[in-house]
Amino acid sequence: MRRLRILGLHGYHGSGETLRRQASPLAAVLDEAADVVYADAPALAAGDFGWWHATDDAAGVRYRGWSRTRDWLAAFCSSAGPFDGVLGFSQGAALAALLVALCAFDAAAAPRFEFAMVVGGFASRDPRHAAAFDVAGGIAIPSLHVLGRADSIVSPRASHGLASRFRAPVIAEHDGGHVIPGTPAVRAATTEFLHAMARRPATRAAHPRSTPQDPPAMPATPYHPLTPMSASSAPPALPTPGVPLEVPLWPGRARPAMRVFVPDADRAHPRPALVIFRGGGYSRPDGSGAGSGAWAARHGLIAVEVDYGTRSTRSFYPGPYADAARAVRLVRAHAHDWGIDPARVGVLGYSAGGHLASLLSTQPTLWISPDDDLAPRISARPDLVILAYPLLSFVDQYTPGAFLSSVENFFGRDDITEAERRQLSSELHVEPTHPPVFLWTTADDSIVPASHSQRFADACRRAHVPIAFTMFPHGPHAMGLALDHPGDVGTWTTQLLAWLDQQWGPGTTR
Repeated sequence: MRRLRILGLHGYHGSGETLRRQASPLAAVLDEAADVVYADAPALAAGDFGWWHATDDAAGVRYRGWSRTRDWLAAFCSSAGPFDGVLGFSQGAALAALLVALCAFDAAAAPRFEFAMVVGGFASRDPRHAAAFDVAGGIAIPSLHVLGRADSIVSPRASHGLASRFRAPVIAEHDGGHVIPGTPAVRAATTEFLHAMARRPATRAAHPRSTPQDPPAMPATPYHPLTPMSASSAPPALPTPGVPLEVPLWPGRARPAMRVFVPDADRAHPRPALVIFRGGGYSRPDGSGAGSGAWAARHGLIAVEVDYGTRSTRSFYPGPYADAARAVRLVRAHAHDWGIDPARVGVLGYSAGGHLASLLSTQPTLWISPDDDLAPRISARPDLVILAYPLLSFVDQYTPGAFLSSVENFFGRDDITEAERRQLSSELHVEPTHPPVFLWTTADDSIVPASHSQRFADACRRAHVPIAFTMFPHGPHAMGLALDHPGDVGTWTTQLLAWLDQQWGPGTTR
């Protein structure tokens, strides 16, 4: 079989190196069959990001930056190519599919590729590209489509919709989210697809196995998306390792705020982020979980500790929920400024903070504050959720004053109806689109019954949501990181780091 050459196209906030790391779960499969050239979007050289920026106005959806990307790719493929196929992730997957669609529609409209491999992809919504996808009988170019059943960034429906535009798509599904997975099924499908492509007659000229030439230089003119963040969300100062940066959640208000912790190394590439909600029974936001931000930063994550509204600040539902949702949106909005991969934003919640985290993961649009200017365009649903001895149910074993009066503190009153408590009970709202879960508690927790975690875990399994659930036999409530706690429960952070590496790729934590 011949050896293939593949062009790799990264996601919206990524780079060629980002994609190389994201594809590491499939590295052995790719290396066995192909040489992959990971390209940087031309926007990066101009201080921007992404292959285009989608805008939506009276004229419809338009991809600003598409013309620049198209012209740059033509020059890049001329100098560094030719390539047999194209591999893309997220927005890069949408671009990969668009390129082969254009190639099949009009050979002069785009560089030629024999096949496409798209992971977490979607079809272009720019009407200028509609004709390329609406081909009778489907696009004939072979394609492999990898999609996650729990993908909250690009829905499985969107990925299936893209695959349906091709005549004979190969579809490989996995139970994870918006990642490039290394599951046995995906590895097998990728291997089989690449071998089939390698057995096809070559249509490109021979190319030496060497480092590709540098891409053509782009004019150093500033380039900005048509939909920048509003002035109220202007990027704050950059965080400094060892010195957390305090950022107000809302324009014009110093409190509540969040603190951003960054690692002391590897700042050159986007890192995953962990948004942290400490416990406190909704009477205060600084209960158990102290030190989690600094701990996560030591392990290579960008950590964000959030002070949300509670009884102590006379903030009741929907205030705490609005604060939590705003925090996740702010992290994604400032991803480029703070070196965050916006497709890898998780939440960690302790006790009542776990309830907040689970509300975002189960009901990310439960209530939208009219003051949240980010809500129309940025999702508050996390990419994964970590729950430590969480309060999850307002109905299971509830009596007035239970769970240190957390329910009454949350609503700010005592006359809470059954319907209200059910609406805010996360175990009743788990759907198949829920992100992956890491959950732990102890069997003898005397504050929040372990049945809360068990009911939530059961709901996840019924919905086929990936979950790692551990019920340790012993341990009091509110242990936080439990780094020095004796017994098995003291290992939960070690288990979490291994799980994060599994979810987001080897080397995520260090």
